[in-house]
Amino acid sequence: MKKNLFWLLSISLFVFACNSTKKQGGYTITGTLKGIDSGIVKISSNNQADRTSKVIDSGVIKNGSFELKGQIGTAQMMNVEIVPGNWSFNIFVEDTALHITADTTGSQYYDYTSYGGSKGAVIKKITEDGSRNFDDWMKFQNDPGQHQYDSVFAFLGRNIEKEAAINHLDQEYKYRDQADSVRELLQKWQKSKIDAYVNSNPSSVAGIYMFNNLYTFSQQMPLDTLKNMLGKYTGSAKASIYYKYLSGELAKKEAVAIGNVAPDFTLMRRDSSKFTLSSTRGKYMMIDFWASWCHPCRQAIPHWKEVYQKYHDKGFDMVSVSDDSRWSDWERAMDQEKMPWTQVCDEFPVKNMPARVGSLYMTTFIPFYVLLDKQGKILVYSGKENDIDNKLKELFGN
Repeated sequence: MKKNLFWLLSISLFVFACNSTKKQGGYTITGTLKGIDSGIVKISSNNQADRTSKVIDSGVIKNGSFELKGQIGTAQMMNVEIVPGNWSFNIFVEDTALHITADTTGSQYYDYTSYGGSKGAVIKKITEDGSRNFDDWMKFQNDPGQHQYDSVFAFLGRNIEKEAAINHLDQEYKYRDQADSVRELLQKWQKSKIDAYVNSNPSSVAGIYMFNNLYTFSQQMPLDTLKNMLGKYTGSAKASIYYKYLSGELAKKEAVAIGNVAPDFTLMRRDSSKFTLSSTRGKYMMIDFWASWCHPCRQAIPHWKEVYQKYHDKGFDMVSVSDDSRWSDWERAMDQEKMPWTQVCDEFPVKNMPARVGSLYMTTFIPFYVLLDKQGKILVYSGKENDIDNKLKELFGN
């Protein structure tokens, strides 16, 4: 009898220990809200790959406070939404005890209802206790270096708006180009800070989240840079959703690397007949990614007409892939520009996602050009006209 009681007690203690471990292994989020007394709080995980979000937890706000419990696995930055009012802010959720404070004073309000969206406010005054990932992320965000070019961006932004208002497109895009150049300087600084952090903290999810954000705004990042960075991460960082997403981006970049056979695609011409890229094998082919609304794309058309006329009889051809979501805009532009080479329009099969073929080729900006050899292998992958021109001179002579 004593043995049986001892056995039952052992089992009970084992079960209790397992339950306690499970409970301790999850997260407990307590929140204090200033300016919001009641409502519902929801925490959502975002999927960058398809731009969707999923609510993973929710709870009731009482007297400006809430508590959530659950388990997440690897830490990740998540969106906190409070309804009614559509208040929102971001926090790191990880399996530990976390305390959030949020103050609605000084929130940034938005209203996208005229575009079919929603309206609400982003809460700016927040703190999160218990997360080193959040602490390190905020330290990075609040570094004075992040704001070293703020006055320059403000100056260029005002001029861009001014020139756009009077439809001075050439001058507007000169200012845009200058803004891009300054942004590259800022991103170079950000990359150096991230490198230093990751070298010391290779398993930190905050580190790969920093790099993921940098990549999001500089997706023209060279293949080797992305590959080298991914090689640095270990532990939780490597198990994160950010590593998975960036690994997918690396695979897509490798697919359009110089020397690889270009991804095949089929798109519709204006008359609804189908064009398939692989049908052009046997001649040098340039894919021109453009759109009717893209001023630099339209500016480049006279140059490409000259190039087409110069090399077409020597075995060179072109296909322009439009990023227009409305065929009427695309057709109007074709009537105006009268381009003599093949014209097709890209497809948008998934709501809120970029065009299918443009995404396949990782064209994060336009105009963008891809030159193929007679076997369909990529010779040039660039947003610069000169890169195509120089290669064609090498192939065909002057």
